Amino acid sequence: MLYLILLLPLAMAALSLIRNDRVRTVILSVGQALLLALLIAACTLGDTATPVWHMTADLTFSLRLDGLGRFFCLLTAVCWLLTIPYASVYMTHEGHHPRFYAFLMLTEAAVLGAALAADLVTLYLFYELTTLLSFPLVLHTQRPKALLGAVKYLYYSVCGGFIALFGVVLLAQQSSLAFLRGGYFQTLSPTLLAASFLMLLGFGAKAGLYPLHNWLPSAHPVAPAPAHALLSGIIAKVGAIAAIRVIYFTVGAEALRGTWVQTVCIVLTLVTIFMGSFMGCTENGLKKRLAYSSISQISYVLLGVFLMTPVGLLGGLLQLLFHALAKIGVFQSAGSIIFLTGTETIDGFPGLGRRIPVTMGCFAALALSLVGIPPFGGFFSKWYLALGALDGMSAPLCYIIPAVLLISALLTAAYLFPPLCRAFFPGQDFPAQSRVREPLLLVLSLALFAAASLILGLLSGITVPVMEHITGSIL
Repeated sequence: MLYLILLLPLAMAALSLIRNDRVRTVILSVGQALLLALLIAACTLGDTATPVWHMTADLTFSLRLDGLGRFFCLLTAVCWLLTIPYASVYMTHEGHHPRFYAFLMLTEAAVLGAALAADLVTLYLFYELTTLLSFPLVLHTQRPKALLGAVKYLYYSVCGGFIALFGVVLLAQQSSLAFLRGGYFQTLSPTLLAASFLMLLGFGAKAGLYPLHNWLPSAHPVAPAPAHALLSGIIAKVGAIAAIRVIYFTVGAEALRGTWVQTVCIVLTLVTIFMGSFMGCTENGLKKRLAYSSISQISYVLLGVFLMTPVGLLGGLLQLLFHALAKIGVFQSAGSIIFLTGTETIDGFPGLGRRIPVTMGCFAALALSLVGIPPFGGFFSKWYLALGALDGMSAPLCYIIPAVLLISALLTAAYLFPPLCRAFFPGQDFPAQSRVREPLLLVLSLALFAAASLILGLLSGITVPVMEHITGSIL
């Protein structure tokens, strides 16, 4: 069944090559719904694994569906399902539709493979495939800026992959590479500490961890909206999934806690969080501002992982969930704004609330979640991250981390709320502008992402215990 989960997106990628756009949309939507149903059925069977395939005596390939894999696979399938109808409308003004959808589905297969990996070799294989298969999505328009953004994305991701590979090679000399809950070590030698840091830094490149973050502001603005929405919401999170596997299933959180590796990784996430939020305030381009926001928001997930405590990890997983829903919706809203009105900068926001009210209403709701305003889901992830820092870290980090989280939230509000205010309240002297027709499939996708972020926040009494159960399956 686990191989079937990977084969179904591959089959959809092949079917994407048909020329009829309407038929392709129906096939992909039905196929994605079948994939989601298959994943739900697989989740009811509990933890399952495939036989280990020995590529060599030391290199293996194997899949396993555990708590973390179930969570990320379901989230991936849902986000792809909601994105396909949106893409069917948005991509009408873009060319090369079969190629775009083929690589979109191939990328989903690679992301699912990374979530299902049962050892570091398999994880590394799918990590690199995720980069190579999503690269054409960034390059899709083939304009000069798209070429530059795609090359930077490839360069940083592959460099990060090689850094991580060096760590994997060092680790392989002293440990099995198969994942084991709790990890293999109680104490770490200098070599193992170096290997751990190299793996976390290298895999962190996919998540935009400083100093390997600079691809995001270049790659996000040039990719089509459906692609860069998934790139931020799901694909970049493969780096966070890899970090969880390294810490909690290979090296061991108990062994890493309190070491220089943990301290340096937390400092890097704090630098990334602040820098991304600050740069978002300075950028006038809509998509580039949101790209800097992604740098900051994804590092919240890494921060929770690097805290290495149950509460901190819970906050990181909640952030992974709610940021995926909010950021995909926000990026799709930005794509709709550009598609429907031609507005590409923040200066063009005045009056948009009257021209495209549904799109801007969804944008505003999702922005509330990104800032962390209750009852939206983003509030709960940031709350548990702060609690995890206060409970699990010693001074001065236990005070610095909540302070940086608060400053980042204020900066996020500073670059999201003023443009929204101008969109809905442009002033009495602002000339009246005609309302633009908003296609149903565009606003439906945005509304579903906004509703999911709100409903899961309102149902926090259910959402948080479910995420606590997933956290318990990791620790």
